[in-house]
Amino acid sequence: MGIAGVVAFAGGAGVEPASIFLTAIALTTALFWQPNPELSARLERVWLCLATLLVIRALFHVFIIRDDVVIPVVDLLFLLLAAESLRSLDAPNDLRLYALSFALILASTAYRPGIVFLAAFIAYVGLATVTLLVGHVRRTAERHSIRKVPIGPNSITTTALLTGTIFISTSLVFITFPRVSQGWTGRGGDSETSIAGFTDQISIGEHGSTILGNPEIILRVEFPNGPPANLANLRWRGRSYDRFDGVRWTRSAALPPFATPPSWYNERWSNDVLEQKIFAVPLDVRVLFALHPAFGITTESRIQPLFDNAGDLVYWGSGAPVYTAYSPAAPPPVDELRVPTRGYTPSNRHYLQLPDLEERIRLLADLITANADNRYDRAVAIRDWLHTFQYTRVLPSSADETSLEHFLFERKAGHCEYFSTAMVVLLRSIGIHARNVNGFLGGEWNRVGNYLVVTQNEAHSWVEVWFPEYGWVAFDPTPSGIGQGEVPTSWYWPGRVFLDGLQHRWNHWVLNYSVDEQAGIFASLRGLSQPEGRQDNAAVDQDNNSYWDILLLVLLLAAGYYWARGVQPQHTPATSIYLQLRSASSRAGLEVGPSTTPHTLVEKIRSKKSAAVHPAEQVVDLYLRARYGKEDLDQSELHEMKEALGIASKRLKA
Repeated sequence: MGIAGVVAFAGGAGVEPASIFLTAIALTTALFWQPNPELSARLERVWLCLATLLVIRALFHVFIIRDDVVIPVVDLLFLLLAAESLRSLDAPNDLRLYALSFALILASTAYRPGIVFLAAFIAYVGLATVTLLVGHVRRTAERHSIRKVPIGPNSITTTALLTGTIFISTSLVFITFPRVSQGWTGRGGDSETSIAGFTDQISIGEHGSTILGNPEIILRVEFPNGPPANLANLRWRGRSYDRFDGVRWTRSAALPPFATPPSWYNERWSNDVLEQKIFAVPLDVRVLFALHPAFGITTESRIQPLFDNAGDLVYWGSGAPVYTAYSPAAPPPVDELRVPTRGYTPSNRHYLQLPDLEERIRLLADLITANADNRYDRAVAIRDWLHTFQYTRVLPSSADETSLEHFLFERKAGHCEYFSTAMVVLLRSIGIHARNVNGFLGGEWNRVGNYLVVTQNEAHSWVEVWFPEYGWVAFDPTPSGIGQGEVPTSWYWPGRVFLDGLQHRWNHWVLNYSVDEQAGIFASLRGLSQPEGRQDNAAVDQDNNSYWDILLLVLLLAAGYYWARGVQPQHTPATSIYLQLRSASSRAGLEVGPSTTPHTLVEKIRSKKSAAVHPAEQVVDLYLRARYGKEDLDQSELHEMKEALGIASKRLKA
């Protein structure tokens, strides 16, 4: 139980490695060894000194530092749990062990316990049920001066399986009462994460190293209306940058407010809407990622989204961002983008800004776009020309080789920031409004949870080009070989995706269980009684999945019930014969209960003046010799016992 409590807390809040390691050693040792009373008394003084230090540490956190006191208190719980588990067996401290392990379970619920907590909690409940039963039986036996009560493995297994009833009951209560509020403890949000390549600036000045992969999950995206076909090409837009100083891209502080009219997206882009339900990890940059252009946002957490001056999605508020974004399923048709149009353009001072660069960059842009007569074809010409370069995560070897000129005219290889920077600079040098954008590209489909997993490995930069009457349109100048550099290489990655699918479902259906989810469950149950004609095809498909889930649950419960009924205790032949005598006596009308002893049974038969008393005495005598006299009856004695049982049964029936 103590080990399950430690694992449960680790799955909810995480622990310091030293604390959990030492506690695990102590608990594991206690499974196989206990100190004698003298050594236990000596250890008691050591535990007392350490506990005093931890109490002082907890008070320091409360009154001096004024930060989270849960971890210091949990470290004290770990110490007390280790101390109690390593006491002499003569010490009656089982109730203290129960309380300490249960305190760890309670402490873990103050955070956002994950799927590890679920497994540990199930183990804890099963172990607690068995432990309380065995402890109660042994304490009762001691009060009646019984030295030892044999408890077989079948009894322990059957008792552990009874915990299934507990989980079924709690599941019904859970479904009935949804979450009213989230994050009431002030905890519950994931810790902030810094993403390599995603900050308030984009830089091409790094050198002398290699960009390493990082499988940390940042976004989990569900598609309520079904996933699109091009999952690998989805660009989860984050931030745009308008100012380039020759090395870094930043956002201008005095950027004038600008908002693309919604009618452009509704009338000129695709009429099909792609709905994305996004579960994001909070970052130190408060950005909401979505497919471009996002013309609608609804939130399901304690955040408030808004569009900033650049039209980027940001938010304020606490908690992990959980929101639904609505975007056109496809960009405007190419033929329309090729038609020259006149209309509003954003600030020239910001989106045509260039630092002092070599003249050959402007000449290169003129050369690449010489055969193009419109904005779209010029952008495509520059993009396709950059596609002839090589993608690499190996950074330049020196600072002199990090310049844009060196990338364009000599190295002709780099990571995505080089390609996006080059395209924006080339476009601006010929008078086309463009900006650098970063976010994430693609992701990996998780079949366990039916959602898209987006990790830090998918961090990417691309370009947005302005088209009057259409807005910002994305172009990606990075060669397609980016996929070779972005593939995660960790051997555990498939297992990580599987576990993340379980974790995502746990977060969705347990931690974030709300009135909407409750209504959906009840609607599925009501659908069982509705005629098929009243349901549309999508609802029927969804309900059919629910039907199969319910049917599977019923079959599992029925199988468990019949299995439990079929589990019979294993008795010796002598005990089985004696139990048959008890059953025959009960059928004959004698009052035979669990407390009826063998001698009492014989007296009850004798009081009825039954002719079965002598064969019954013979059965009981042999049973007592085998059961309490520890005698091994041979075949002739067992045969004699069976014959006496047959005679007694016939006479009792008569």
